[in-house]
Amino acid sequence: MSMPTILPSGQLHPNLFNGPFVKQVGGVSAAAGEPGVKVHGDAMAERWKRAEEEANKIWRENRDRVIDLSGYFSEGTAGACDGRTIIENKGMGLIVETIQPGVFTAEDANKAAASGGATHGFFYRDTDFLFSAAKEYTALGENEVFRHRNINDVNFVRDALDFFTGGNYTQTDVNRMQGQMTEVVRELAQQLKDGGPPDIENVNTTLTVGGAEVTISQLLDMQAAGRELSETFSGMTSGSLTAHNIEAFAKMGIAKSLSDYYGMDKGAVGQMFSQSMGRLYEKGLAQVEKAEAWAKTVSYAAGTPGNRDAVKTELKIADLFSKLDTGSKSGLGQSFSSALAQARALVQQYCGQYGVRTSHVGLAGATDRVSKFFQSWADRL
Repeated sequence: MSMPTILPSGQLHPNLFNGPFVKQVGGVSAAAGEPGVKVHGDAMAERWKRAEEEANKIWRENRDRVIDLSGYFSEGTAGACDGRTIIENKGMGLIVETIQPGVFTAEDANKAAASGGATHGFFYRDTDFLFSAAKEYTALGENEVFRHRNINDVNFVRDALDFFTGGNYTQTDVNRMQGQMTEVVRELAQQLKDGGPPDIENVNTTLTVGGAEVTISQLLDMQAAGRELSETFSGMTSGSLTAHNIEAFAKMGIAKSLSDYYGMDKGAVGQMFSQSMGRLYEKGLAQVEKAEAWAKTVSYAAGTPGNRDAVKTELKIADLFSKLDTGSKSGLGQSFSSALAQARALVQQYCGQYGVRTSHVGLAGATDRVSKFFQSWADRL
């Protein structure tokens, strides 16, 4: 779970507890002992346990309302070096909290999405309930099994439809897809009766998503790809041009282009997948811009020329990589090389403007990691 920003001193940043995006809650008071009575270790431990549980409860209930920001951008040291302004690029910049993939449940992902996070509950729904239902079906028969799947079914179906259609679906669509999921269970049960293990890959039943047909295995492949690619839209930092930020914004843009390429040969459902990932990409950018605007109201450093230009450079890097040529694999690779060169030039321009060495911002290391990220995906496509 992402926790509040920790300053280099090890203290919580004071701005975390102020501002329009933070809900103020009352403190937790420890119970006092009776006058003249020694408080034993067990009693004290129990009090600390209760206090900790209450604090965790407050955090869980309010985490989706908080954008976690650090006021420590550039320190803004002015000076002269061949007529250029000198800045010190310290800290990671502002922190934009969305969701940390792999930690939250589907319900948590949907809560984060509702508050602006670039994620979706569909990525975190599993289909284990289908295998369990298939085993029960073979043992108990149809009349005894399907009612136990309803809650898992409807959650999976609704999140799948919501993700692919952008929320443009009806109860009729839900009912139809639930019926098709029942057919999936029947096929899995038949595989068991035939003496083999249940295998999603060998299920022929198609599911109707946004008017298009897709098999359950194809849908789960898209789910896995979407979850992995969406990780680049989360936990962003901005406002200080470091290797971390250069890499993060490049990967964010690359993920957008890879989503377009991935969905290109998958028909109508693939087009919906690309469009849905595009919406998440835009939400990720909106989080950065929203947090930057807020930061300027609470931190002088967030409004300095160095910080503003760092944010502009980061967003330009994301934009460059989000528009790769997805018409062919060779075109994708060539346009990536071109975008990488342009991104390097943007960082070099920033560094030249403020008298900062490219080694200071870690450009070479960031470039290498971005290239490896792209190549690892290109090898899988």
